[in-house]
This record gives sequence, structure tokens and C-alpha cells, in this order.
Amino acid sequence: MTNQKIIEGLVYLSTNKRINLVHGVLKQLNLSPLHDCYDDYFQEGCLIFSQAYASFPDDPTDPENERQLMNFAFKRIYWRLLDLLRRQTWEKEHWLGSMDDESLDETTINRFTNDPSSQNNFNRLENSDFFSQLNACCSPNEKRYLHDVLFADLKDAEIATKYNVTRQAVYSWKRGLINKARSLNWHK
Repeated sequence: MTNQKIIEGLVYLSTNKRINLVHGVLKQLNLSPLHDCYDDYFQEGCLIFSQAYASFPDDPTDPENERQLMNFAFKRIYWRLLDLLRRQTWEKEHWLGSMDDESLDETTINRFTNDPSSQNNFNRLENSDFFSQLNACCSPNEKRYLHDVLFADLKDAEIATKYNVTRQAVYSWKRGLINKARSLNWHK
């Protein structure tokens, strides 16, 4: 694949309203122009089209091959953008942090410990202290459970599936966490 062939693919895409192919793929993937990253996905789709153009087995400039080229490019763009979306979703869902991680900045740590819905600074401080104390005495599994319930909004069955353990194990983590929270004598 040469740079010249990729440039030819971009020029080919920009003529005769062929650019609508990329918009069609994005629509098929339920990405509207109002999506925050629509323009990024659009640019990525254009680049994928040019790569598909360059790797098309027949002559892409032959008008008789245009329909096959467009089908070939549509599938290539669709699958690659779908892979990109899945990877980004997976990374977002599987990001785990630890309050002991020294690489985390203050903002991220505050996200773990502060109650953003609280309007009262004292309540935020009190909640921060409580969760800091609770975190200090929790086992790694109890910390995972606390994070998944508070920040990922997962149910016990989903947590069991995520960590490939039984529900009873998750209930055990939950009971341990509740007992440790009660032992801190924290009153709301």
C-alpha cells in the first residue's frame, strides 16, 4: 500500500458524493452528528476508506467496479469502527483504580472518596473521611466490590460475572464490607 494510492482513495471518496458512505456507516453504528466524537470517527472512516481503496483487489477506477468497491469499503469501515468502539467501551468499563496507586492525581482520588451529590462541604469531608477509613481496612476484593457498586453501578450478579466468581463470594465481600463499615461507628 503506497501513500499515493491512499491519497487517490481520499480524492475518490471526496468526489460524486461518495463521502456519504462514511456518514452511512456512522449512522449504521448509531453515531449521530451530535455525538462528541462524531468528527473523529468520521475522519477515521475516511482513512479506512482510503486503505480499502488501496487494497481493493480489482481496479478501483473502473466504473463497473464502483459498486463492489463501495460494498467492500462499507464493510471494512463498519467492522473497523465497530472494533474501535468496542475497544474504547471495554477500556472505559475495565478501568480500575486503587487509592493506594501513587500515580493517581488528587482529582481522581477525590472521585473515589467524595460524594459529588452532597451540597454540604462538611458532608463531603465526612464522607471522604469515612471512605478513606473504610478503604484502609478493606481487603482487595471488598475494595473491588465497593468500587463496582459505587462507580460502575453494578449489581451483585454482574460483579460475580465480571470477576468470574460465585454470587456467594460476592455476598461474602459485601458482608465483610458492611461489617467493617459498621465497626467504624459512622453515623449519617
